[in-house]
Amino acid sequence: MAKTRQWAAFLCVAAAAGAALHVCASLGTPVGAAGDDALHLLLARNLLHGGFALPDASGTPATAPLPGFAMLMALPVLLLSPHWALLRGAALAATFLLAFLAFRLCRRLSGAAAGWAAVLLVLANPVLAAWAGVALPDIPFAAVSVGAFLLIARDEPPLPGLIALAALAALLRPQGAVLAAALAAAAGFRGGGKRAATVLSGALAPLALWLLRGHLLTGSATSYIDDWRRLQALGDTSLLFRAATLAAGLGRGFFGELSPLAALLGLALGLAAAVSGAVRLWRTRSPGARAVVLSAVVYGAGLALLHAGWRTWDSRYVLPFLAPALPLWTAAFAGLYERRRETAIAVLLLAAAPGALDAANAAAAGVAAPRAELFPAAAAWIRANVPADGAVISTEPFAFALAAGRRAYYPPAAPTREQWIEALRSAGVRCVVVHRQAARPGLVPPEARTPLTDFDDWAVPSPPLTLGQADDAEDLLLLKLD
Repeated sequence: MAKTRQWAAFLCVAAAAGAALHVCASLGTPVGAAGDDALHLLLARNLLHGGFALPDASGTPATAPLPGFAMLMALPVLLLSPHWALLRGAALAATFLLAFLAFRLCRRLSGAAAGWAAVLLVLANPVLAAWAGVALPDIPFAAVSVGAFLLIARDEPPLPGLIALAALAALLRPQGAVLAAALAAAAGFRGGGKRAATVLSGALAPLALWLLRGHLLTGSATSYIDDWRRLQALGDTSLLFRAATLAAGLGRGFFGELSPLAALLGLALGLAAAVSGAVRLWRTRSPGARAVVLSAVVYGAGLALLHAGWRTWDSRYVLPFLAPALPLWTAAFAGLYERRRETAIAVLLLAAAPGALDAANAAAAGVAAPRAELFPAAAAWIRANVPADGAVISTEPFAFALAAGRRAYYPPAAPTREQWIEALRSAGVRCVVVHRQAARPGLVPPEARTPLTDFDDWAVPSPPLTLGQADDAEDLLLLKLD
């Protein structure tokens, strides 16, 4: 009994230490650093005024990103803006909710030791630590997904709650549609085809209404379709190459910054553990456990196919895979723990160690160089020199719209510099932000490439543009247009 209490105390201390690492890591990432996080917060603010525009300064209706995260962030934005750094707390809360729900799910399926193993794997995840405090929908989406798996695992899954979580997931990230299909398959396995159809239709109905709104307002259901087509046009990479990229990304996302070979080896061992855990859960003959296994297999396979077709990889894409992976991994851990406790703990710690080291490094960097704002000097200059009704041109307009509180736009297109300047004046532009390192958005549509190329030639301190501020620390030039 005394040994069990000591082990429980150690686990509680380890969980608290992991949570502290995430809090410290969040200090080094100012809101707006990811680009998309500033956009989501702008959309949440715009939603409070009855709109959903991209960017909200231009008034163009947005069809991507999906509205779920803006809906979740609307109240925090209302309460905390313009103190954007405080919104780190919302992202951290989502991480801790993910850890709590993972604990509940894995403890229900495989016992207390499995629950604590899930907490360790969540808090030691290098991607969660790297994105700590970033206002993006990926972490809430992972938490909602695990919550839906927890409902599926119950003896009597509440259908309204399951549909509500699946519908929210589908409005948070495109992967939510895959999750809805996986949950419907599990519901059908337990209750028949009619129950599966009810879950799937109920989960996707809000998304369908949203896509209809996009089609009616812009002629396109969602710009995700346009982004998909652009990615397909970037080059004809082989399916094998895309699968290898996906596998290496998953390996690093689960286990830390490893070499490609080590990441692939880690993923292979992870897949073996998942198969072992799936077999163990299936053999329990519990309807809830079997439903989780079925959901995990369908969801994991669907995610892999989706991301293989997306043709690009970002570390945060690994987070949706946590929902199907954690219950299977911890089931395998529980099976080994029952036979060889010390071996199971050693394997678990070995699997978590590289990610925990990455999390510790992120925490150390956050404490050593905390950043509340992305471009504090530039934002202060803009607020002081650009009137409230003025606008800013930047290749990162969302970050400046958020930080400076001014309308911000991407560089416009024009055949000559003179016409370009005239277009700026017509839009009320009073400042042009130049990144000395020529920062560019990650996915530049073809129609934007020429304006951005012209921007390099035309955004120079030559009349009528004059040098307002040169900030070496932020690597920016601020050009003033009178």
